[in-house]
Amino acid sequence: MGLWSRIRNVFRGDHLNREIDEELESHIQEAIEQGRDPVEARRAFGSALRYREGSRDARLVVWLESLRADAIFGWRQLGKTKVTSAAAILSLALAWQSGPVCRHSG
Repeated sequence: MGLWSRIRNVFRGDHLNREIDEELESHIQEAIEQGRDPVEARRAFGSALRYREGSRDARLVVWLESLRADAIFGWRQLGKTKVTSAAAILSLALAWQSGPVCRHSG
């Protein structure tokens, strides 16, 4: 699965759950068509919730959730040390603004 589809899956959880349920149901129907008892086939595949959670971890970008947590932590740290934060933001702003000047001066 590609990176963009993983990122897209982060924001469309309901659709992803439906896809997983449909896939699980198709496997159960296939087992029933091969002659298995319907109750036994459902029991053999187990809980749909377990498959949803396992697929979610496999399909979603775990690092995206981690990035969100890191951004929140960073924002809180900026609020705690105001003088250091102001100096860092000011130096980044100056570096950002001087970047295009340095590149075009040659």
